[in-house]
Amino acid sequence: MSMRWLNAVLVALGLAACTPSEFAEPPEVVLVSLVPVDVSLMEQRLAVTLRVRNPNNVAMSVDGMRFSIDLNGHAFAKGTSDKSVTVPRLGEAEIEGSAHVGTTDLLRQVLGAPESKGLTYRLSGSLFLGGVGGRSVGFDQSGEFDFASALGGGTAKRN
Repeated sequence: MSMRWLNAVLVALGLAACTPSEFAEPPEVVLVSLVPVDVSLMEQRLAVTLRVRNPNNVAMSVDGMRFSIDLNGHAFAKGTSDKSVTVPRLGEAEIEGSAHVGTTDLLRQVLGAPESKGLTYRLSGSLFLGGVGGRSVGFDQSGEFDFASALGGGTAKRN
């Protein structure tokens, strides 16, 4: 019986070695929209739409995600999505989810806005991949948005 287990383990390891464990390049995830859904004294709930861009030559089956949004170096919102989508090879797809913002995090951003000339942001998290093994791939995008140049026709900068 132990020889059967050894053979089964060797076959499983051999098959795992033949399949790619990760994509050659990480996906790019960008924020498309934030829409308030529910507002209470302690917390706000937002409907969030994220666009996932797949720079790889193979389709990416996404079975959910976890993400966080930081603004001006401070935590702003955390969210999840249990939606499934297949991002085509060299393509993109949108995923909807929800995020929660604590009142103190929201007030910190509002009270800090008058002295701020722009906005720095960071969107990070994990995409949970469909299929066997429960794999995930991380993402981390950051950039800045200059209010003055945006009003004058400028654009946001991404890092």
